[in-house]
Amino acid sequence: MITDRIKEFIESQDYALVASADQEGKPHLAAGRGLKVVDSAHLAIEAWFCHRTLKNVLRNPRVAVGIIDRKSGTGYQLTGIVEKSVDTAILDGYAPGMEKPGAPQVMERFLVKVDAVLEFSPESHTDRSLTD
Repeated sequence: MITDRIKEFIESQDYALVASADQEGKPHLAAGRGLKVVDSAHLAIEAWFCHRTLKNVLRNPRVAVGIIDRKSGTGYQLTGIVEKSVDTAILDGYAPGMEKPGAPQVMERFLVKVDAVLEFSPESHTDRSLTD
């Protein structure tokens, strides 16, 4: 469960890291913005996710989302399942010379059903869920 205190922290941050993995377990890390706690069990995160992230989530919807305060290095890790992916913006084609080939053309919003919230810190901490 995402408490009001955790929600306030999440929505005060300007980006998060999204970890996904393919079917063989090969990990991949992406960054996203537009953090919004939808309700006590759901997080929305938006980004121009790369093709690997989208492919991973399609085949293996389990993700970990790290939301960290840049100054202190502390925050939260949320684990869960991407329940829904929605296109929120689409570019009008590829512009050679202005964009890198293969750059994402669609902004996606992931709706993540959170099953655990853990403390994230470079200091000593446990991996026990804060929501149990």
